[in-house]
Amino acid sequence: MKKGIWVVGLMLFPFLLLILGCAGEPTNELAAAKDALEKARVAEADKYAADLFTQAENSIIEAENLIAQEKYGEAKKLLKDAKSVADQAASQAQIKKEEAKTDVEDFFAEITKVRGELKDTQSKAKEWGIPKSKRELTDEISRWDEELKQAQAEYDAGNYYSAKELASKIYQEVKSKNDELIEMILAKQK
Repeated sequence: MKKGIWVVGLMLFPFLLLILGCAGEPTNELAAAKDALEKARVAEADKYAADLFTQAENSIIEAENLIAQEKYGEAKKLLKDAKSVADQAASQAQIKKEEAKTDVEDFFAEITKVRGELKDTQSKAKEWGIPKSKRELTDEISRWDEELKQAQAEYDAGNYYSAKELASKIYQEVKSKNDELIEMILAKQK
């Protein structure tokens, strides 16, 4: 008889541990997940690792709903995962931010290069009598200069994501204008 009670007790022991482990509200886990999410926000993961950041944020919201429903075991697991994803987002944000910084620097160099090419192309277009409005191009160059100043200000402020978007736009516009003039010159040469 004692052996039977002993076997039943051993069989129920894992279930007892499971129930005790899930019985309490996961306040520590919630605090840890929210702390990790805030660290990710400070690392600008909402910009540079947006998918992971949003995933962690949504998991915390879902876990809070589970806590309200007193489904503590499910909430605890979800919060553990949310913390892990938030930590990944923070790490990835640092990497992506450095990549964006390098990309902006590359765009600045490319803009300088293509603006020099545009100046040369503009001189050749003038030689070929291309009736491209000089005033129109001058206005565009002034606008690019202003946007480039904005991109530089964003870069200097550490807002590499914004600077990259603006620098990329400027580069594409300058390159497109240069290509357009080259096509006009080639058409004139035929």
